[in-house]
Amino acid sequence: MKERDRDVPVEAARVADHYVEAILAAVEHSRRPATRRVYACAWRKFREWAREEGLPSLPADPMTVAAYLVYRMRQGLSISSLELDRKAIGYYHRIAGRMNPSLAEGVRNTMAGLRNQLTDGGRNNPRQARGLTARLLQRIEDTAHRQRTGPSGRTESVAFARRRGNVDIALVSVMRDGLLRRGEAAELRWRDIEFVHDGSARVTIRRSKTSSASAVQFIGMKAAIALRYIRPADPDPDARVFGIVRGRTISNRIARMARAAGLGEGFTGHSPRVGMAQDLTAKGMGLSAIMVAGRWKSERMPAYYSRGEEAGRGAVARYYGDFE
Repeated sequence: MKERDRDVPVEAARVADHYVEAILAAVEHSRRPATRRVYACAWRKFREWAREEGLPSLPADPMTVAAYLVYRMRQGLSISSLELDRKAIGYYHRIAGRMNPSLAEGVRNTMAGLRNQLTDGGRNNPRQARGLTARLLQRIEDTAHRQRTGPSGRTESVAFARRRGNVDIALVSVMRDGLLRRGEAAELRWRDIEFVHDGSARVTIRRSKTSSASAVQFIGMKAAIALRYIRPADPDPDARVFGIVRGRTISNRIARMARAAGLGEGFTGHSPRVGMAQDLTAKGMGLSAIMVAGRWKSERMPAYYSRGEEAGRGAVARYYGDFE
């Protein structure tokens, strides 16, 4: 080290403001655009929750982060979603130059406990939403227009039940055919729908949680007809198809329609996607084809969703089939 370098006190080594701004901008762009969007959404939800609870979000106390993860678990989120929340909170603390509360031992222990609660007997098998198969979809269609009584004790009018039922049918039908994630369904606009001369339709997904590139999905004739039922005479191209702005709202809506159809609990915004993967497997579609249809990056998740159908086509099932 040169003599003059030793004479410069550490306190004097300050970076100019314009460098600091450039560094923060670079850090902000160190993640892919799709990841930044997902983190931004998770961070916004955390800040809204903290505001409602009267707690600071930046910097957040580790106890606040742990409480938020418990809150999200009680909403029915998967362990992967909780991990995403934790990473997003840490990310925004880091780029703000704050200590990362999500790395605190208490938060890590909370995550470990929630992971054990959300898995089967402590094994690493994620809790799976019940698949909304074609057979179960038919039961929803049969009951969708029945009048329902809400928590307040008020019963829907016949006209309201008809409109709400039409949206319910279109929502789950399009989500199944397009293997849409709940956020993709919430973001769907009328400009993204193209009705084709053969009676089918095409849905353009502008972006998803795994890719910033657009994708075009096939929608069968039955689902396309359901879309036509709810399509305004002269729709605003930018209007949301289902009038829903949150993915969680879709999960709650599907859970309600499943209960109304007598299907029980366990149905979420992921159920149409899981159910179609199961139906495709039962029809003999290979994992590679299902991966492409659902825009999965690996075979792991579609294989997990369809393991029951695969067992039904396995060697033992074929053996017993020979005697029928």
